[in-house]
Amino acid sequence: MQYRAAISAGLAIALLATAAQAQLRGPSLAPTPIAPTQTPENTVTTPLRAPVDDRVAFNIAESWIIPQFFALVREKQKRASRSKEYPRALPEGIAAAPAKGDLLPQDILARLDRLPGPLLRELPPRRPDTDRVVVGQNVLMVRVSTGEVLDILPKILY
Repeated sequence: MQYRAAISAGLAIALLATAAQAQLRGPSLAPTPIAPTQTPENTVTTPLRAPVDDRVAFNIAESWIIPQFFALVREKQKRASRSKEYPRALPEGIAAAPAKGDLLPQDILARLDRLPGPLLRELPPRRPDTDRVVVGQNVLMVRVSTGEVLDILPKILY
C-alpha cells in the first residue's frame, strides 16, 4: 500500500512539474533552425577576402584632427582669394576610389601623397606597418607591407 502511494505521489509531482513548466515557459533562447540553402551549380562564387582588422583604424583624435586641418587650409585659401577649387583626380593606375579591404599595388602605393608635415606633427604617432595617404578626396590608412586599405575618411579634400 505504501508503495502504491509513493508511486502515485511521485507521478503526481512529475505531472505537476511538467504542467508548471508549460505554463511558465519563457522565450526560447535557442537559435531557430535554418534550412540549408542549395546553390545552383552554374553560379560563380568569388573567393572571400580576409576580414579587415577593425582594430587598426582611424581613432577619434585622427578622425577629428584631419578634417579640421583641411577645413582650416580651405579657409586660409578663401581669405587669400585663392578660392578656386581644383578637382582632385585619382592617381594614375586607380580607376575608382578604393574601398575598405581593397589592395593597392606597391608601385602605386609608393607614388601616393602623404599627409602634410604640419598635420603629421598634430596627429598621434602612426601604428606599426601602417601609413596615412591621400587618394583623390579621401584619406586612407593603408597597411604598408600588403597595400591593404584598413580605413577611409571620405570626402576630406576638395
